[in-house]
Amino acid sequence: MLKPAMLIRDFRFDACDYRATRILLEKVYPCEPTSVEVLRFEDAARPKIWWRKRVAEINGHFAALGMVGEAIGSHREGDFRLRVHVDPDCLNQGIGTQLYADLLALAHEQGPVVRLATHTREDQTRASKFLREKGFEVVIREPVSELDLPTFDETPFVHKIRQAESHGVRLVSLAELAREYSDRQERICQLDTTIHGDVPLPDPFRPQPLEDFLRQKVENPAFTPDASHVAVHGEEWAGLSELYIDSNHPQIGGTGLTGVTRPWRRKGLATALKLKVLRRAKAKGVRRVITDNEENNPMFQINLMLGFRAQPAWLGWQLNLAEGD
Repeated sequence: MLKPAMLIRDFRFDACDYRATRILLEKVYPCEPTSVEVLRFEDAARPKIWWRKRVAEINGHFAALGMVGEAIGSHREGDFRLRVHVDPDCLNQGIGTQLYADLLALAHEQGPVVRLATHTREDQTRASKFLREKGFEVVIREPVSELDLPTFDETPFVHKIRQAESHGVRLVSLAELAREYSDRQERICQLDTTIHGDVPLPDPFRPQPLEDFLRQKVENPAFTPDASHVAVHGEEWAGLSELYIDSNHPQIGGTGLTGVTRPWRRKGLATALKLKVLRRAKAKGVRRVITDNEENNPMFQINLMLGFRAQPAWLGWQLNLAEGD
């Protein structure tokens, strides 16, 4: 039997390759649909660092997609991120192995590779086995959780909203705050930075410049300001809960960062903010809400309390390499 002819080439950033990427990713992650619009945005919004996307074709079929680049927000040189997605119909043909080697060689052309990082879902057992054999270790586990919004009953939790209001806190959408604050962009960036500083991560959080933050988050076509809410006390912005809705999949919402600043913890603000977001999502016709959290993050327990059901987790992997390997 002849071995299928494989070609590894650069991603073309054209309509054809983006459509093929969407089809591939929805086969790999069927519960998390995407769109060409969002995929184009993600590429356009990347910081100005070195990165490459590569495609593996089998007899002309778009069989796998790979990406390698300098790690965003890294504190040291030689940190790279690498991802490989293989069409489930094309597994066990060595495609992922060859694409991985191609991407790693491209990284080495940039200089010494000190560390590689990647992500997989824990139900992708073949990928996990491959990474372990290469020497990767799991450094973070982030369970995905989902809420069936039509059956969600907020009644047992609405007192959290009253509790927040009793502290003099307003729970206001970002769309409303845009009419109140001329410096709203700087405020939301600072709030996001403050909260992210306490989110469990393998490496210390590195704040983004305002320009990068706005480009990657506020300008995201799925970001939904009229459903994302902020806890405001006087002139202080004390907490945040975000919602993303891809207009190509309006029945699915993804919650982004939810958290509060340290002085406002244990006052029910995070739960109250999440409830406001879920209310607005339901009003907009969302039926399924997806999120993920580091497994020891208190927000994960809040989501479970609200009725989110845990799904297979994202696993963050790292491989530490001797300089020059």
